[in-house]
Amino acid sequence: MGIADGQRKRIHKNQFENGEKMKTIIISDDRNDVLFFERYAAEMESIEIAGVFLEGMGAVSFLENHDAELAILDVQKKGINGVALGQLLRSVCPEIVLIYIMEDEEYSMEAAMLHAAAYLLKPFTKMEADYAVQTARLYFKRHRHKIFIKTFGYFDVFVDGTPIMFRSGKAKELLALLVDRQGGTVNTEQIICALWEDRPNDEATQNLCSKTAKTLKQELKEHGIEEILIVNRSMKRVNTDIFTCDLYELLKEEALAKKQFVGDYMLEYSWAEERMAGLSKYL
Repeated sequence: MGIADGQRKRIHKNQFENGEKMKTIIISDDRNDVLFFERYAAEMESIEIAGVFLEGMGAVSFLENHDAELAILDVQKKGINGVALGQLLRSVCPEIVLIYIMEDEEYSMEAAMLHAAAYLLKPFTKMEADYAVQTARLYFKRHRHKIFIKTFGYFDVFVDGTPIMFRSGKAKELLALLVDRQGGTVNTEQIICALWEDRPNDEATQNLCSKTAKTLKQELKEHGIEEILIVNRSMKRVNTDIFTCDLYELLKEEALAKKQFVGDYMLEYSWAEERMAGLSKYL
């Protein structure tokens, strides 16, 4: 979808303020483009720049170990063609949204074939960038995996209707604990107390906790839903905006959830008994 094709839409800042910033990488050897989006990110509430790359393979390597939701890339940069680079980025991070920067519309068809959210023709304005980023945000939400987390009975996570077969039972339990906390932060001490109640809170157990968190992140990444987990040093939480959960629906007193709840909650985890006691009023 072109931005410099006669369409002009007024995008206000407050349209972005209700959602979290999109983690964004910039791939361009044009310093003016980079400076433009660095200023844009500082002024707006819509994107957070996670990395800037002059060449494409550095961006590909970055995505192998880091998360990003949006890539803004120059289609005519030196080295690898921008369209081919878009394919590489998608191979590493299938859900990443693309915005192409180009000097003419020569590559617009290739961008469309890659399902790019938008393209910007140089020189572009802040209003055009606003429209492109807003389009990318809507595209990302529309194509995001549908995640449903089941807590009634036994704990399970479904992605597009298919349950995740977790290899690590402790990683799955960690996610269950975070879901139980409804998006609230949980620190290392609290995790150890719940998941390893019979072990001392020593260096070995703390390392085990850290390894379990990394394993969980990797397993979620393999299913394309790593953004569900938010880690900030020793604090962890889940992003409750991007999944549905029978527990949350029950707490909001949704009729269907009340009908489905028959008195069992995360039966495999002893720490869930406290929550179960509070849910008895819904029976």
